[in-house]
Amino acid sequence: MGDHVMIIGATGLVGNALLRAWKARGDRVSAATYHCHASGGFLQLDMQDETRVRAMLAETRPSLVAVPAANPYVDYCELNPEETRRVNVEGTLNVARACREIGARMIFFSSDYVFDGVKGIYTEEDAPSPLNEYGRQKVAAEAGVLAYDGRNLVLRASGAYGWQWEPKNFVLQVKSRLSEGKTMRVASDLRYNPTYVENLAEITVALADTGAEGIFHVVGAEEIGRHEFAVRAARAFGLDARLIEAVPAVRLGSTIPRPKASILRTDKVRAALAVQPVGVDEGLRRMLALEPAWREYALTLPDPAAKASPLRRDIFDGGIASRPGI
Repeated sequence: MGDHVMIIGATGLVGNALLRAWKARGDRVSAATYHCHASGGFLQLDMQDETRVRAMLAETRPSLVAVPAANPYVDYCELNPEETRRVNVEGTLNVARACREIGARMIFFSSDYVFDGVKGIYTEEDAPSPLNEYGRQKVAAEAGVLAYDGRNLVLRASGAYGWQWEPKNFVLQVKSRLSEGKTMRVASDLRYNPTYVENLAEITVALADTGAEGIFHVVGAEEIGRHEFAVRAARAFGLDARLIEAVPAVRLGSTIPRPKASILRTDKVRAALAVQPVGVDEGLRRMLALEPAWREYALTLPDPAAKASPLRRDIFDGGIASRPGI
């Protein structure tokens, strides 16, 4: 406790959960975001602008900088590698350099997509083997962040879900479509560890308190297929799971390779902390319990329509339940 924390990407799913977690216990928090201009307490920051990044960190002097900001859309990264690398790699390393200049530690959020899924189950010691451009970008960013300062922390997450402004994450996609009586096609042959975002945030805060460094896997406690997860999410919200169609991933319209089984072991984080990863049913139960408080909180937030790009709307209006890389 006692850190001055800056969160870069504070209006996204992970970033906003971190913002609430650190604020809830009274820490000093600065929140930066690309989409919302300086309003409502948010600072506007484009990580690609190294001069601006260095100036902001030099002015605010945080002792800890958390960076969930990224372009996580796997297909878009594959089709636009130079554009997305400027954010996911170069932007991240701009922050890492600025942190080193002011002596701040950095927490970087990575992904299970650093692995190809062939082995199936992975520990922090396994060598990265990405299948796609997004995974390659995350591997490059991880290496750079740790090279700049050995005190830095890399957290690999997977399929984060929870409340957010727009129905971007998988569970909210399920809820949104099924609530409207629409069918939904979901991959039957992809397995991973869905991660409840509030649990990810509380583990992140706890790891930061311990001074942890290096790579940690911070994912849900349960390995599950995407179709089964969709069905359980539907049932948790009292929706008709029969509207969910299980299909092979290759039929979902994307030609970009994704790991078939990217299961991350969490032995390391379990040994380090009292707070533990939660499974699917517990995560969904907590999410449902949080809904009234979230709705009240969301009324205080900027209009999401002002910051949602046409690209992102197109991705999530497709109804095929593709998932971002984190």
